[in-house]
Amino acid sequence: MYTRGKILRVTRFLACVCLGVTLVGAQNLLASGIVYSFDNVFSGQSTPPAGPGPWASATLLDLSPGTVSLTISNSGLSSGEFISGLYLNLNPADNVNNLSFTQTGSSGSFTVPTISTGEDGFKADGDGKYDILFSFSTPNGTTFTVNDSITYKITGIANLTSSDFSFLSSPAGGSGPFYAAAHIQGTPPNNGSSCWVEPSPGPVVVPEPAPMILLGFGAGLWLCFRSHQRRSKALSPQA
Repeated sequence: MYTRGKILRVTRFLACVCLGVTLVGAQNLLASGIVYSFDNVFSGQSTPPAGPGPWASATLLDLSPGTVSLTISNSGLSSGEFISGLYLNLNPADNVNNLSFTQTGSSGSFTVPTISTGEDGFKADGDGKYDILFSFSTPNGTTFTVNDSITYKITGIANLTSSDFSFLSSPAGGSGPFYAAAHIQGTPPNNGSSCWVEPSPGPVVVPEPAPMILLGFGAGLWLCFRSHQRRSKALSPQA
């Protein structure tokens, strides 16, 4: 028969197990990677977008060997501005046409972009040639505009990592080469112009958080164990 003290001890132990499972799950949600923050105009018909940069970002995170997450976001744009194209590069040792893109999330009511791949297949105005192009819709009501975002899971190449997307464009213009580029339309004046932007100075590395997660996991289990011991002594019959 289970006593009140034994039930409490079992409950506390199960809570510790749940804490450990939660922390391990959190480790899978956090990953190392790179971030491109588009904040520098290198070509275009007008002044930069109305607000301060960065105007858009592309975040690439390592989910597992061979699987990378990509999130494109444009929270820095102003009303009427939108991205019509975003360009990325891939490690020339890899075959870009083997990449597979699976949409895993989005925010906003824009039309999902068309994704094209081809080594040095896409030229950004005034800059070089890129391997991957996300072509967003341009008609009113369908654009990738303020606060919109979209996330993809990228697979198809063995041992693919976020660092495989940290390569410069092939020279083919007066500017660059750059690591990535984007075409922003609807810029001033009167949302009638456009400009081409790039992330300066380049990729920002997202550090691997796993050691801190594991440290927290170990500390949590130790505290639970100590608490379990104290509780057991407190509930034990006194001689």
